[in-house]
Amino acid sequence: MLDLLAQMKASYWIILGVGLLILELVTGTTYILWPAIAALIVGVLAFAGIFGWEIQFVLFFIISTVLLFVGHTHFRPRMKGGEPSDLNDRARSMVGMRVRAVTDFELGEGRVQVGDTQWRARVREGNPKSGAELRVRSVKGTTLNVEPYVEGEL
Repeated sequence: MLDLLAQMKASYWIILGVGLLILELVTGTTYILWPAIAALIVGVLAFAGIFGWEIQFVLFFIISTVLLFVGHTHFRPRMKGGEPSDLNDRARSMVGMRVRAVTDFELGEGRVQVGDTQWRARVREGNPKSGAELRVRSVKGTTLNVEPYVEGEL
């Protein structure tokens, strides 16, 4: 086994790096990307011929570990697109929306119209009357938490 490791040449590191990059393309996890980059870096350094195989493996381990940590904490969140979008989250897209009360609220509960659908709604203070303008504060399950709508207020 040591003889095999001692024969590890720069071209083997490059082949390992390219193989890991291909595997990364298949999986898309970004976890294999960092060891692939580390293998390519060690391959380039091994072409200089100044390191023995022991140092090459230590460098590969250190570079992989550093890249995994930095990549997972800094690059991966940016690669995922940053802020989540409201595209497929109807509840989050309704927050801040202006709605109209369909029924009179009793004990802080009533119904509001959102587009062509009526939703159960809850208000913290007061009992708005039918037709009152309200604003969606948050959504919990199928209940909208609303408050009186004030023009110009977000």
